[in-house]
Amino acid sequence: MLTVFYDSRCGLCNREIAFYRHYSRPDLVLWLDIWQHETQLAALGLTPAQCLQQLHLLDEHHQLHTGVDAFILMWQTVPRLSILAKLATLAPVRGLLRMGYALFLIWYKRQPHVQQCILADKKE
Repeated sequence: MLTVFYDSRCGLCNREIAFYRHYSRPDLVLWLDIWQHETQLAALGLTPAQCLQQLHLLDEHHQLHTGVDAFILMWQTVPRLSILAKLATLAPVRGLLRMGYALFLIWYKRQPHVQQCILADKKE
């Protein structure tokens, strides 16, 4: 089973996770809100602020995956996206996805709720 950590305070994240929840096989993914599962994050050496930096996912072997690599694993659980997951394993496609995700993260990290969390994490 995959464990996906997501930000419930982000409307975009909520819509995206709702899509994945609806279309993925329920026995394959556990969805954990980073704000309600800080103990599980801490056990992995993670903070909510770190999880806001990019998508974090644990695979069935408890190996941590982030960013595009995490998305590819998540896409594999959604029959509609399985072809995308296969395409994403090709180096040129993965490279383009990483560039696109990096651009998205530049925008996302500027969102007020993300900034507040990052600043709070740096003070601790």
